[in-house]
Amino acid sequence: MKNTVRLSLATYFIILSILYLSVQYTNFEMRSAIFIIASLVLIIMTSFTIKFRKDSDTMEWIILLLTIIMMVSFLLK
Repeated sequence: MKNTVRLSLATYFIILSILYLSVQYTNFEMRSAIFIIASLVLIIMTSFTIKFRKDSDTMEWIILLLTIIMMVSFLLK
């Protein structure tokens, strides 16, 4: 059960990344509010995971950093 949190965070991040890439490189129009809310949910979930788990690994920090980078680049576009 320890890997369940990591698996759900990674799955959510992959879905968010696919949406981000589809917005950037195709004609797919996605409301920016949906992307921003989904990014904020992932940031909050990852922050709580890092805060409350004693064995937070590099994966959680990388997901957090990449999500912040995607959200900032989306907002600056």
